[in-house]
Amino acid sequence: MKVLVIILNKDNAEGLDRCLKSLKDQTYKNFDVLVLDGKSKDNSKEIAEKYGVMFKVQNRLGGTGFARVEGCEFALKRGYDAVIWGDSENVYDKSYVEEIVKALKNYDIVGGIPILEGSFLDHAFAWYHAIHLIVPKLYKRHAPGNNKAEKTWIYEKVMYPTSVRAEDYGFSILLLKSGLNVKCGLANAKVIVSLPKNLRDVLAWQNARAKGVAQALKLVKFKPFDVVAWSLLLLLIPPLAFNLEALTIYMLILLTSSMVIHFKSKRFIRRFKWFYFIAPLVGLAIHSIYSIKALIHYLRWSNERTD
Repeated sequence: MKVLVIILNKDNAEGLDRCLKSLKDQTYKNFDVLVLDGKSKDNSKEIAEKYGVMFKVQNRLGGTGFARVEGCEFALKRGYDAVIWGDSENVYDKSYVEEIVKALKNYDIVGGIPILEGSFLDHAFAWYHAIHLIVPKLYKRHAPGNNKAEKTWIYEKVMYPTSVRAEDYGFSILLLKSGLNVKCGLANAKVIVSLPKNLRDVLAWQNARAKGVAQALKLVKFKPFDVVAWSLLLLLIPPLAFNLEALTIYMLILLTSSMVIHFKSKRFIRRFKWFYFIAPLVGLAIHSIYSIKALIHYLRWSNERTD
């Protein structure tokens, strides 16, 4: 199997160095690496040259969706059988590629196992990176874009939407709508993933996600069902405020959900802390706030196109 690892990168030379070093140390050797760069202003190109991997600045900037499409076309033109997608923030376990390739013998799309270091924010959003493993059977429908592999024959039938972010979410929807007989599974492939290190950067990330989700939904012509569901997490609180008993029950449900998610996230966090049980609730609340924003974007853009 001819395999291409595509690493998306922009202005992250330090992270790219760690990422490429971990790929150089893989137990499986028969694969190529392409760094697809968003016109970095640092020395990312020199880092790629240091490890002898391919480096290409995106032909079209403006979002990860364009990068995905360009990566897919690159792989198809050069006859690769499969693409492993990653980001320059990732650090790969030595057997990551080997486990992915092993799983691809039985599946067309496979997701790996994310590992986070253990900060409060890691605990707050571990579920976001591992949702395909936490939600039963979701891996059969979706795998996070920075931790999955796909056979390239799929790109001849379905292509990534060119949204600024959340293009992997849009791609999963397109696959479901296409009716293709795509087999999705899991690989015992571990990768250390990272989150923004402070709240300001987390909010910037979530803001970009909100715009990307709304744009992806419009591009793939799909109603925002799950965005509405996420929005209701917080939108239900104001009307319940008029009924103290109902509000108390709802808040207890949210707290219990946070504790369950905290427990389910344990195996995805290196330095797991039990007393951070409230962290997932913080992550869910932030995710809900920006899902409301995504819904507003979606409704506004829908009205603009209708007028």
